[in-house]
Formats: sequence, structure tokens, C-alpha cells
Amino acid sequence: ATTSLLQVTTTHSDVAPKPNSTAGLLQVSLQGTPHRVTGTVQGSTPVLQELNGATFKQPAPLSGPVLIYRANAAEPSALPVLTGLLRKMGIQLQSYHSSDMVAGEQWNIVGLSAPLLDLGGLKPHITEVFQLHL
Repeated sequence: ATTSLLQVTTTHSDVAPKPNSTAGLLQVSLQGTPHRVTGTVQGSTPVLQELNGATFKQPAPLSGPVLIYRANAAEPSALPVLTGLLRKMGIQLQSYHSSDMVAGEQWNIVGLSAPLLDLGGLKPHITEVFQLHL
């Protein structure tokens, strides 16, 4: 599994999007990585709607500590392993969102009560992982 450090630059427009348009979407290429994300803002919270072509059924809020990982859809053990790690460290899982499958893999976004400091136990079960603190 690879771990990525992400540098994200955002821009803002004061123009309100028209209903049912994509004008309010933000597309970002993450510097130094092949990742492309699409999102918007709901209220005052940025949300992720798509990651590398994988669409989330419900937009995933990007606030506080967020763990983002990609796993083989046929490997169901990543979430139980993650919840076990969180329990050991006293961290609460506050939200969970998974994408549709792309090439047999699925992206997962987990909102946490605190950053997960040791990802070692999770890495054998996933393809890629990174954490953001927003």
C-alpha cells in the first residue's frame, strides 16, 4: 500500500451556481499524485462527490480528521480491521462513505474523532491510504 502526502490549493467564486448545473463543482488535481477529485460545498462544509472517476452515492463531508483509502472490493476485511484499530486507540468513527466500484476497487472515506496515528495494521488490507485534517 502507498501513503500519499497531499498538497491542495483551492479557489473560491462568489457567483452562486444555477440549479442542476455543474458550475458549483470544484475539480482539483492533487499535486504530485494522479488523483483527481470533484466536490462542492453544502452549507459551509466541503464535500467530496467523486475521486478518480469513482462516484460517492452520498457526498462525503470533508471536515476534521478524514481517512481516505482504496481497497479491492473483494477484500471485505479492511473496514473491520479499521474499526478494531480505532477501538484500540479510543478513536470514534463519525462517518463512513464508500464509492461505486471502478476496476474492481472502491474508495472509502472515514470521518474520525482524531487522526489515526498508526496505519500499519490497515495497510495489508488496502491498496492506498491517506489522511487529511481539515
